[in-house]
Amino acid sequence: MTFRVIVLPQARRDIDRNADWWAEHHSVEQALQWSDAIYDQIETLADFPESNALSAENDDFPYEIRDKLLGLGSRPSYRAVFTLKDDTVYVLTVRRGAQDVLRPDQIDPPSAE
Repeated sequence: MTFRVIVLPQARRDIDRNADWWAEHHSVEQALQWSDAIYDQIETLADFPESNALSAENDDFPYEIRDKLLGLGSRPSYRAVFTLKDDTVYVLTVRRGAQDVLRPDQIDPPSAE
């Protein structure tokens, strides 16, 4: 089964904010490379999203959340936090792995379709 992948607005803002940081601290070219890589890696969630681990914060949420590690190089330092609903993967947020623990009030849940 192939899942549809939807990157929610908060996750898009997260990616944009991190790409802006890359552009400011590295280069615009690296920022574009990073952003493209992140979106490409997110798209791989269309196949077997259940194979990604539950988020450490999963028990704090009223719905299941999982992590997909993302980034450039051999040590991904970002994670896409996502949930599954029917045949759709909703990417809720993209965070640095070193960020504080995610709380339910920090993300918008996917709306009912």
